[in-house]
Amino acid sequence: MDEGLSGTRALSVPDRPRLSLACPACGGPLRIEPPGARCEGCGLGYPEREGILDLTRGRSGPPGYDPHYFGTLPQIEDSHFWFVARRQVILEGLRASVDDLAERALFDVGCGSGGLLAFLEASGLAVAGGCDAYPLGLALARRRVRAPLVLVDEGAPPPLGPGQRLIGLFDVLEHIDDDRGTLRFLWSVLEPGGVLVLTVPGHPFLFDEMDELARHRRRYTRRELGDKLRAAGFEVRFLSHFMALLVPLLVVLRAAGRLVPRTLAGARERRDSELRVVPVINGLLRGLLELERRWLRAFRLPFGSSIVALARRPPAKP
Repeated sequence: MDEGLSGTRALSVPDRPRLSLACPACGGPLRIEPPGARCEGCGLGYPEREGILDLTRGRSGPPGYDPHYFGTLPQIEDSHFWFVARRQVILEGLRASVDDLAERALFDVGCGSGGLLAFLEASGLAVAGGCDAYPLGLALARRRVRAPLVLVDEGAPPPLGPGQRLIGLFDVLEHIDDDRGTLRFLWSVLEPGGVLVLTVPGHPFLFDEMDELARHRRRYTRRELGDKLRAAGFEVRFLSHFMALLVPLLVVLRAAGRLVPRTLAGARERRDSELRVVPVINGLLRGLLELERRWLRAFRLPFGSSIVALARRPPAKP
């Protein structure tokens, strides 16, 4: 991968990384006061319920995810080829491209049921916390991760305070209406030299009712994602497709799908079938995607059903 990403400071991450949160009402800094938190600016208090800090202020915005699948994910994420390949690409990308990774703690925006966060935590990555807008997903994540978890409002920027060192946004940006504004916000809360790592679905021509079911607003080209990151102020240090082997399969499935009426019911059946772990097929695809991952260590992939990017807020000038 590309040259390492490093910050402007060399600080060791403590056993419990500092969690920098902002009051969703006034934007002031939050002081953690178990069992909850209180704003140092306006004085509002926020409760903690069953190990999850509630920073909601009233739901807003259209739904970004179908919580129906939260019950399925914990059963398959450790074995299904798609989830296994994605998490390995993310971890390897971080280790190869962030040269002071041991000094950074990741905050996962849109952590869902916590499968990826639990994997990163178990792999030795320092984790500052995670947030999501769905209580069911966070309840499942609470059983799987040790890091702090935060319930946030749908359609609102995550209540992150300034000075973040490493933010993850894994298959979340495509669910957000204002993706440009979201990237600008994440740039603003990262410290100079702070790193953003994200994944998104690739190739707009693949968009169909499966994406509608997943409540995707869009799929991305590699150039589009790079342009939007740079427009938000980021330096793009690594940007590549991955899961190239799935594109021919998806093209065939999309073409076959056009031969029958397009319905969300049909898409749900397809999604349910795609989430099943069929041992022989799953093992074959895991092996092939492992070979692809080795290729990705040295080369960009020109196509693939997903895109991974690592970007940095430029360091402060001396």
